[in-house]
Amino acid sequence: MAYVSLYRRYRPQTFADVVGQDHVTRTLVNAIEDDRLHHAYLFTGPRGTGKTSTARILAKAVNCEQGPTPTPCNACGPCREITNGSSVDVIELDMASHGGVDDARELRDRALFAPAAARRKVYILDEVHMASTAAFNALLKLVEEPPAHILFAMATTDPQKVIPTVLSRVQRLDLRRVSASDVGAHVRRVCDAEGYTIDDGAVDAVVRAGDGSVRDTLSVLEQVLAFAGTEVTASAVAQVLGQTPADRVVETVERLATRDLAGLLALVQGLLDQGHDLRRFTLDLVQHLRDLLVLQAAPDRPDLVDATDDRRRLLLAQTRLLPAEALLRAVDLLAATVAEQRQGSPRLPLELALAKLAVPGADGDVAELADRVARLEAGRTAGSPSRAAVATPPATRTPATALASAPAPSPAPAVASTPAGRAGAPSGDPDLPPPEEPDARPAEGGSARMEERTAAARDTPPEPVAARETPSDAPPAATPADAVPAVAAPAAGDAEPADDLDAMVRAWPGALEVVRQRSRRLHAIFEPAVPVAFGNGVLTLRYATRYASFHAANARRGESGAVLQEALEHATGQRVRIDVRVEGEDLRRRPTPPAVTPADARTPVLDDARSAPPVRSSPDAAAAAAAAPAAPPEPLPDDDGPTPEEEAEVREAEDAAPPAIDPDDVDALLQQELGAELVEEQPAPEGNR
Repeated sequence: MAYVSLYRRYRPQTFADVVGQDHVTRTLVNAIEDDRLHHAYLFTGPRGTGKTSTARILAKAVNCEQGPTPTPCNACGPCREITNGSSVDVIELDMASHGGVDDARELRDRALFAPAAARRKVYILDEVHMASTAAFNALLKLVEEPPAHILFAMATTDPQKVIPTVLSRVQRLDLRRVSASDVGAHVRRVCDAEGYTIDDGAVDAVVRAGDGSVRDTLSVLEQVLAFAGTEVTASAVAQVLGQTPADRVVETVERLATRDLAGLLALVQGLLDQGHDLRRFTLDLVQHLRDLLVLQAAPDRPDLVDATDDRRRLLLAQTRLLPAEALLRAVDLLAATVAEQRQGSPRLPLELALAKLAVPGADGDVAELADRVARLEAGRTAGSPSRAAVATPPATRTPATALASAPAPSPAPAVASTPAGRAGAPSGDPDLPPPEEPDARPAEGGSARMEERTAAARDTPPEPVAARETPSDAPPAATPADAVPAVAAPAAGDAEPADDLDAMVRAWPGALEVVRQRSRRLHAIFEPAVPVAFGNGVLTLRYATRYASFHAANARRGESGAVLQEALEHATGQRVRIDVRVEGEDLRRRPTPPAVTPADARTPVLDDARSAPPVRSSPDAAAAAAAAPAAPPEPLPDDDGPTPEEEAEVREAEDAAPPAIDPDDVDALLQQELGAELVEEQPAPEGNR
């Protein structure tokens, strides 16, 4: 007798034998018992799930000598004929080869004849979606109103190709993919019936290879039994099917948790040496990590993972190794690796993916990397400012800040405490070198007199560096004149002021992009601006005249410039203040005054650009000057001062009595000027409401 394959020998013969389709079998059993059997059924579902077998069982149920019954006896003549496929009243057609319109017409003509021996004539139309549209239309009337002795049982894996007019005339029963636990139990029953022993790992491997199809699973099992003999192990299944051993996948996850890159690379090499397919290994690893992620997210729903009970317990034990974020990133990265492996060698994409998962920061955020690169390039092109920043105290780079925190000097030399005064100080003592000008351009809009003092200071020959150095054990300076050179002296190797402006110009597009990401309105305000000067931490932006009314006016607001300042500081590493100018505007006006000491506040300084230049002297002369009473300030030229008429108007306005306020309008005035809220509302005339 010829050998019969396992899936044919163990084909279901009753509704109870159908594996994992209780929702379908129960519907048919109840319909037979209640005599509510429909004239046409459509069985849909993946391959190997029991569509044709269920149709044959239905044919036996309606034609059994003891029926119609939900449990055919399989012993009577009609049952045996249907099982053997020799019944003349049960016609099984493959619509892939009988799907033409002529075949449909022939079927329609023969269906009118009564059954020869059975109770009802059953037409089993397999792969019915392969029939042509003309064939469906030819059968439409027959399917809608068949004779009483006709029963249609159609089967398809693609119900979308069946025309809607046919679907509306049949009862559709969807067979589902069989769960791994049900298939595993069926595999054990078959092995026991055949006299084989199979371990749990082998059952899991066979079930995974079957992928939810009972027929495919039994075909794989038959191949494994032919290789392994009476005792089937997981290693035998892996050798036959070329699958990755489950312990290698588990080991990979453990090495990912410990970030053992060397072990991961050695594991990949071992798989290659043993002849395993790296593409298959990547797919198995992705599926394993996906199951871990699902079980970690829903530990109370183990049914979401299609696996046997033994494998599910293994997965639950591994969910503690990696956090959910790491699992999600690993699944995403390895899923992309599967697509890359189809285009070339599978080894390199797999090793790169494992390296990115094992090495911290190997696949850093793109925005973070771009920001780091931009900051490094800005520091490199600005003439190595980082070295000067390390060698020079913060007071050297921001003299205004240093002066604000310095001890209060005596009132006499207070005028010389501003940066502009130090820049133009003549060399009264040969031992004291003149400080270098921080910026050759008037960064804050100094007057013509300041420019002359700046030029004079630039022409003065610098003193050797040794003369400017101060011993570490020297006592702190007692007077501002002695402290000024130490504060204002720039460190050797500082970048030129032009380089600072160039760095700002290079960082300007990136800063605008950061502003645009935070606020499109602010980006539109600062986009027409052009950086024209930078010095003493102040960046001067120039607007064209046509942008003065809206763009420049909004840019001068503090909340608008704060976002731009933050972006520039982030890109250049320097504290930046914004000074907004318009073409044709007086550059001598300073919108942001420099910081002053308490002694400066007690000294009547009107404008440091117009004040008399301070006189530098030796320490003894400075001490004598500190002990002497403060001299009255020299009269200033009245080029920018108020006229006598303006002073008279100011005095008249100060001496005038405040205007009288009507008590009845106090509430309205408070609400209008101060935004006060009325606690109690007084009745008012109708005209004032």
